[in-house]
Amino acid sequence: MVRQILVVDDNQPFLNLIHKLFSKLKDRYSVVTCIDGAEAIEVLKQRPIALVVTDLQMPNMDGYALLEKMRRFFPDIPAIVATSFDKPKTREAVMRYGATAYFTKPLVVEELIKTLDKTLGDQAGGGTLKHASLEMFLQLIEMEAKTCTIRVINEATGAQGVLFFREGDILNARYGGLTGNKAAYRVLSWERVTLLIENACILTRKGIQGELQAILLDAMRQKDEMENSSDVPSENKAAATLGEASALPADNEPTDELERLKELVKRSSGNPHSVEDASWAPELADKMAALQMFGNIVGAGPLKALFSDRETDQRMVVMSSGPPIRLVVGAKVQKESLIEAVLDL
Repeated sequence: MVRQILVVDDNQPFLNLIHKLFSKLKDRYSVVTCIDGAEAIEVLKQRPIALVVTDLQMPNMDGYALLEKMRRFFPDIPAIVATSFDKPKTREAVMRYGATAYFTKPLVVEELIKTLDKTLGDQAGGGTLKHASLEMFLQLIEMEAKTCTIRVINEATGAQGVLFFREGDILNARYGGLTGNKAAYRVLSWERVTLLIENACILTRKGIQGELQAILLDAMRQKDEMENSSDVPSENKAAATLGEASALPADNEPTDELERLKELVKRSSGNPHSVEDASWAPELADKMAALQMFGNIVGAGPLKALFSDRETDQRMVVMSSGPPIRLVVGAKVQKESLIEAVLDL
């Protein structure tokens, strides 16, 4: 099976060299290139990328911000850093940020290929199943309480999705830019699939609503509705019913995480009217990523939230455990109450 590798670098001669080198490995790897992190995110939404190789210093969105967004929205895709910007603690910082490996330029191509082979080989370390019954296999995962990451390949179209399990519980799903239930429904609608099983799961928090059996039933129900629909052309039924969406929630879109944070603050403060506003803030993602990277460099640990006391009648918290959440509360809410709520999330 040919795996797609995304190389992100604003140095066009370097990208040309990569294309030339990988042309000798076209039976194993297909290379896609782009010049910055923002372009890379769009590619990740649209194509079944198996691994990313990225520079750090780039315009628009640099490698640090790209690593942060991948950790949030594409955690199953490994990233390798290849950079000329090799400063003290840079390697340590990017590895804490989720990079699988770190190389300095000029690259030793043999070492890069060896790392690619090992990293992608680990994705099927638990075995490969062709022409599998996805529903039966997932029920077995649940019954035996397995922890694993399952990469699902649609044999008819080549589309790929990912399912995350921890101790038999389905934590999340991803299909392109879709996550959660929408992604699960899309993947579970496929009939003939190949499965790559990795005996590990990078996720620890549940990002999908419902248990496996309920999700399977919902997926089958939606599939039946698509097949029985008379007013949608057959080639468009899947897209019309399941939809396509960005991994970033829309502003003010209600989610369990958003509601849970509001309730935690209300309970910690003892005031049911303490929360004045709560919304998604995707425009703050890059700033939070920069703060997270700074915290990693100085050894401060993961960034959970940003607190702002504006010396007005409001205080603000920005959560960073996923797409940023902006929470505005009254000035009378004690800082300690906010910290307590954030630590409980």
